[in-house]
Amino acid sequence: MDIGFVSMNTPADVAPAVLAKELEQRGFESLWVGEHPQIPVSATAAMPAALLHAQQRMWDPMLSLLAAAQTTTALQLGTAVALPLEHELFTLAKQVATLDQMSGGRLILGVGVGVRTELEVSRPIPWSKRYRALSDMVAALRVLWTDDEAQHHGEFFDFDPLWCHPKPQQRPGPPLLAAATGPKAIGDCLPWADGWLPGDAAFRDLGAAVADFRRSAEAAGRDPSGLDLTIMAWGDPSAGRLARYRDLGFNRVVIGGGRRDGDDPSTTLPFLDRYAAMVTELR
Repeated sequence: MDIGFVSMNTPADVAPAVLAKELEQRGFESLWVGEHPQIPVSATAAMPAALLHAQQRMWDPMLSLLAAAQTTTALQLGTAVALPLEHELFTLAKQVATLDQMSGGRLILGVGVGVRTELEVSRPIPWSKRYRALSDMVAALRVLWTDDEAQHHGEFFDFDPLWCHPKPQQRPGPPLLAAATGPKAIGDCLPWADGWLPGDAAFRDLGAAVADFRRSAEAAGRDPSGLDLTIMAWGDPSAGRLARYRDLGFNRVVIGGGRRDGDDPSTTLPFLDRYAAMVTELR
């Protein structure tokens, strides 16, 4: 099992280019960043103040990962998570393809649907249809990433033949990991997902959740062994906890979310040092 690190990716954090180099030097497999293109003020009353302050200030994930790519050679670059439905389709297709080319094919896209109020500001899609819309957008993106004269005629996205270049280095595009929980959401994503990207804090019994996911994958005609299983580990996980995730079949764990003193960038490199010793053991 590989170890990655997720950053809140704000101007107060260690800069992506610096952080990526430090991760690669310590043997970490990947760097992950998320996004909030916009946050409606009306929806933030119940959010923790410290978290809201950081989410308001997040850098753009694609530009941040491009900076990370320029100082590394092998580090994988991931989004945890990107929110495709909050983007314009063709611009996102081009941004992803450009980043994948410029990073030498190191991009992994964790994708989700975000929260209701953010989607309502971005696109007139009923919340009840969000996963159907995401599936349709993924289908459109993959056509744009593979076909010279791309066309798509779906429920939410519809266009006649057009050119959209460049194409990603990875074919048929970067791996897409579904950040979905709950049987219906997972079932909606399984037809297109290359893997699963849950957070451990969402489950009381993670072992049961993994077993349920594998059964759902088989029911959808997918081979569970061929899917990328990545777990976001909240807090400061122990070596034993990480080893348990490995034994459950996860091929990657991403640490850093909710870590102790995470709002103090001076603690980032010491945090990485503590886990660097586990990289070889878990792998």
